[in-house]
Amino acid sequence: MLGGFGQIRGVTIGQAENGGVTLMNLWKGGLAVVAALAIGAVSSTAALAQTVFTWTPKPVALAPYKAPNKPHTTIADVRAKISPAHQSKTWHQEVVRDKHLQASWVQLAVGDQSPAMFISDTRAAFIVWEGSVEFTIGSEAPFTATKGFMVQVPARTQFQMKNVGAVPSLHFEVFTADAKITYPQAAATLPKPPAGMTWALTRQDPGAEALGTGNSTFRDFLASPSGGAFVTAPGLFVNAIRGQAFNCNMQPPTALGHRHINYGEFWFIMEGQIQYNLEGLPGFVSEPGDIVYVPAGRWHSAANYCPGYDTRIAINPFPTGTHNWPPTASQPNPPKPPISGKGWLD
Repeated sequence: MLGGFGQIRGVTIGQAENGGVTLMNLWKGGLAVVAALAIGAVSSTAALAQTVFTWTPKPVALAPYKAPNKPHTTIADVRAKISPAHQSKTWHQEVVRDKHLQASWVQLAVGDQSPAMFISDTRAAFIVWEGSVEFTIGSEAPFTATKGFMVQVPARTQFQMKNVGAVPSLHFEVFTADAKITYPQAAATLPKPPAGMTWALTRQDPGAEALGTGNSTFRDFLASPSGGAFVTAPGLFVNAIRGQAFNCNMQPPTALGHRHINYGEFWFIMEGQIQYNLEGLPGFVSEPGDIVYVPAGRWHSAANYCPGYDTRIAINPFPTGTHNWPPTASQPNPPKPPISGKGWLD
């Protein structure tokens, strides 16, 4: 599945997992885009023809899953970790943590809210799954997000979440692994500071990060389903990949897909079913609300499964991250050169 597009047995609409744009998105750009493509046809064709092969490091043993990371996490798995006494209270359950990103399921009890806060240098993304969450972000008017809403908060922008519904709310949130939370001067209380730190009042500079072209604060996915990037920022890429399959066939075990040598990746299943091949594990089918994670170095392949639309929200730290594919039978696969000396950065 090249860059996250559907295989021959299905059709995928939107962007590749690494942000590559499909012809459908280009068509929406109008005649100006068509003209630009025509002008650059020769150079584009030449660029596509330049297939590059590199010797990339591959773990001798399978890259391990380190807690809390699991190949496949369901909401039922998460709720099973919450004691009966806390089922209706506010809780926070981390399901992904690696050197680049951290992600958690968060329940807010009826009437509960987060503190008002800022993220110092990076963005965060949220997917609301149950209940009603009111977001107040910067100078924008507050809005209520329900199931399927995707929300992003830019750096240095004050935000707050509040459960405004009659039942506990549930959302999935993603921060960079090195995210630093700060609190407004008017905060009534402050939490315990990070280990070895104390709180000090400072002037924040520059101001709130601009979202930038092509980004929006929120998107009601289920009201208007479509593929395409939602968050494109340094350190965080959140991308909806939507398509449909023509049958319910599992991928063959030989469908390796690709791997990433520098970063792990995970997916939030938004609709339908997605079938995964993860290196070292039997193939499985994921359902809406499931989280699928693969560590750096493992082959992985995702495919739409069974008729009807399927959407996975691909989440990784690099909007243009490298995808490493195995050579096909018709491509060069020379013997490995002998080892000599140290690597350039060793």
